[in-house]
Amino acid sequence: MKALGTNVVIRPIVEEVKSKSGLIMTSYTEKDIRHKKGEVVSAGSDVEGLNEGDKVYYDSAAASNIRIEGEKLIVINDRQIAIKL
Repeated sequence: MKALGTNVVIRPIVEEVKSKSGLIMTSYTEKDIRHKKGEVVSAGSDVEGLNEGDKVYYDSAAASNIRIEGEKLIVINDRQIAIKL
């Protein structure tokens, strides 16, 4: 599988977030957090500075969900990636 143009395929990473009191926050309770963490699976030929395996934060509101061979992945335009770790 290869992303085309400026598209990036990302594997979402589920982060465990703890509150100050030690409670584990579920993804449901942190829906107000717009940018999510993921791992780059494939970057299109027009994407610069991203490689397979890079960890990034992307704008989940701009993401499209797809399922390839049973795995849920995200397709997003490279401009919607906010941070590369």
